[in-house]
Amino acid sequence: MEGQDNGPVERREAALAADGVAIVIPAFNEAMTIACLVADCLALPGRPRVIVVDDGSTDATAVLAAEAGAELLPQRENRGKGDSLRRGMRAALAGGAGWIVTLDADGQHRPEDVPRLLVMAEAWPGHVVIGARCNCGAERGPPARLVANRVADFWVSWAARRPVADSQSGFRVYPAALAAALVGGAGRSERFAFESEALIVAGRRGFGIVAVSIPAIYGPALRPSHFRPVADIARIVRMVAARLLARGMDPVGLWRSRRGGRNQ
Repeated sequence: MEGQDNGPVERREAALAADGVAIVIPAFNEAMTIACLVADCLALPGRPRVIVVDDGSTDATAVLAAEAGAELLPQRENRGKGDSLRRGMRAALAGGAGWIVTLDADGQHRPEDVPRLLVMAEAWPGHVVIGARCNCGAERGPPARLVANRVADFWVSWAARRPVADSQSGFRVYPAALAAALVGGAGRSERFAFESEALIVAGRRGFGIVAVSIPAIYGPALRPSHFRPVADIARIVRMVAARLLARGMDPVGLWRSRRGGRNQ
């Protein structure tokens, strides 16, 4: 029916282009998935800007991303996810993005879920929105990874002074003001620790953190994760511990982190 209101998701989809959404995808040796991922992102309503940061890939990732229509930011050597995200955010902000969506290049995140995260971003201005993976049933994922994620969630929540669901999910929406702070020097950590630090910076600077449930996609079709549960969680814990020690271990932050948060 003409003029029918089909709900918040449809309204959000219709406004994607006008709101300055940029999708940033850090990629390292993702030739198997990058072309389809870019195409699916570009097919979203409003055809959002898609920026692929190639982190020194040794396969055809860069060529395939560019051929699929992404804006390519090449990097000769591998510098890690943190550096890639900062470069992508900087480019998105230079283009006037109001919201920056980040997702991984390995096929673990579905572009069709982007509008759901943007609905939440619109409902909660000034909040980071995390696509929190539903670790249930057959898609629970590697046990070591699940344990590592729970450890990281505890420490990141404490330092951020608020509950954080799935602190290691790379599927997020960042408000432009937070992204500007991160690329301006507030986010200094390297590799996977950057995403944990980004949440801590958000909490400390008055940005909220909310979560939207998304499917957890694992299985043989995905390449082995670049995330190393022991080494990367150790790096994250060291970063968080340094921040907590600088604040006398922040017992108030621990208390606040154990309170309930907002999820959908």
